[in-house]
Amino acid sequence: MSFFSCKNDTSTKVETEVTSMDPYMAPPDSIPERTSAAALDLKKYQLFIDTTKTSVFYQQLDSVITSEVRKHENSIFKLVEIKKYNDQFLLYEPCDGTIPRYYISKGAIDIYGQNENIHFKLKDFMLSAGNQVLFKDERDRSLSLKEVNEKVIRLKYGDSRAVYVTKIENIPQFEMMVNNCFGQKIKEFDKFQE
Repeated sequence: MSFFSCKNDTSTKVETEVTSMDPYMAPPDSIPERTSAAALDLKKYQLFIDTTKTSVFYQQLDSVITSEVRKHENSIFKLVEIKKYNDQFLLYEPCDGTIPRYYISKGAIDIYGQNENIHFKLKDFMLSAGNQVLFKDERDRSLSLKEVNEKVIRLKYGDSRAVYVTKIENIPQFEMMVNNCFGQKIKEFDKFQE
């Protein structure tokens, strides 16, 4: 009869890799490819920059905005959020929700976001010198719009972080990064520039 030793052999080190069990983790090779939506299998996870400007993703955004614009005919500013990636501005279609939109009138701001819609009443409207427009809401939080270039505006509201926006009529001038997760929850792309 033989016995085996239970003593650990310390001369050999075993390295183990810890794998995240986070189901919302984006695949590590998530580098957006510039292509047409039609060239991809959209029944699988895809992160890509849609270069066509006529795909189903643009059509869906157009449909949403068309119905909202009817409700916000009197808005002074009708804006859609854009992101900066590799020094280029583009639309970002998230896995979960829709591209944020902002409708600003003299009396209110309506924000249609990724997961919720928010309505804030504005009490003061004033035009400032230069390339900036300022508003105040009922809680004295400031809303500022500052022109970055002829198509891009920096929007800052209250304590929230500033975002880039463009007028809805400029949408066809921007490519769209799409985080197509097709029924599975994937972490949103987060490599945008501030």
